[in-house]
Amino acid sequence: MRSLKVAAGVWAAAGVAYVFVTFYAWRFMPDRIPPVHDLMGTWYKFDTIFYVRIAEDGYLWSKFAPAFYPLYPGLIKLVNPILPGGGLPAALAISVFFGLVALVMLHRLVDEEFGDKVASRTTFYLAAFPAGFFLLAAYNESLYITLVIAALYAARKGNFWWASVFAALAGSTRLFGLLLVAPLAYEYLRQRGWSLRKVRWDALGFLLIPSGVVAFAIFLHSTTGDWLAFSHAQDGWHRQYGWPGQPIWKTIKLLNDKPFLQDWRLLQVFNLISVLGAIGLLLLAVRRRSKLSFRSDQFYLLIYAALPIFLFICTETAFPNYLMSAPRIALEWFPAFIVLGMLGASRTFERMYLFLALVAQGLFLAPMLLQLQFTA
Repeated sequence: MRSLKVAAGVWAAAGVAYVFVTFYAWRFMPDRIPPVHDLMGTWYKFDTIFYVRIAEDGYLWSKFAPAFYPLYPGLIKLVNPILPGGGLPAALAISVFFGLVALVMLHRLVDEEFGDKVASRTTFYLAAFPAGFFLLAAYNESLYITLVIAALYAARKGNFWWASVFAALAGSTRLFGLLLVAPLAYEYLRQRGWSLRKVRWDALGFLLIPSGVVAFAIFLHSTTGDWLAFSHAQDGWHRQYGWPGQPIWKTIKLLNDKPFLQDWRLLQVFNLISVLGAIGLLLLAVRRRSKLSFRSDQFYLLIYAALPIFLFICTETAFPNYLMSAPRIALEWFPAFIVLGMLGASRTFERMYLFLALVAQGLFLAPMLLQLQFTA
């Protein structure tokens, strides 16, 4: 009940704030002022278009559609007949609902691991983060974070069958859901004293984890004739792998070519801050004899965050946005926000973080709703 109370307060405050920002964006649309009943349409941008169109028209409408995994658009298709107005209201309703669930589960997990004060700050800091509005936008962020935390929480409680089911569903939402096998396996073996003799039948549940991706591959083969269409569709964003840190280094080099206050440069700077900040916070969590360090039995959280961060910094997208979507994806690295929640014990740090984060969120959200180049 305590987790619901804290999370609902943060969730409701964010929702009210986004309504005000939506009105602002609607009022200053650059081309025309749409009717009031079309306010929701200001959120119909970028990846949202793919999710809604997949739900309405299937995966064949675009050769790039298979890059978007099926669970979220499948839920949109399921809810669409219930709500009027097409796929967008259904998508927003799903994200808003799972935004609340994600915050509740985040608070519950962190509360049991680090205490109520750190849990409350972590929940607020995640929502206040400049990309926090994606928790309620028509993206799959809140659904994915919910499933990830559910898998980790179930594993922590020793329910590895349920943990594997949630991980499989996460893999049906994002490819990186497959990486949950590592923290779940770590926690499984830790609870058994690292003895293979104590491995039981519930370890077979780990075989379920790739089932979501495998099922998607089978579906794509039956519809497009390509088992790996979800991978080949990434060509639309010129995504490719390189050595660790390559996109970070390329972004730093490019920053010298733009004026300091130019919009493009500010976006790249924030991409860098999101990635390097998350890495720095997680390094603080493994520092020995520190007030910010995680206990060894809590390392499953660090393993979960470290693997997707490592793969992210080995992957670059199209020039010049080598770290595309870094702030949004950083929301998924929630253990870094736990460290922020610990640092928030300092009132000075808390006030500084919240002021900068909330101002930055407004500056990022309004241009996105206006569909300006700043957040494209």
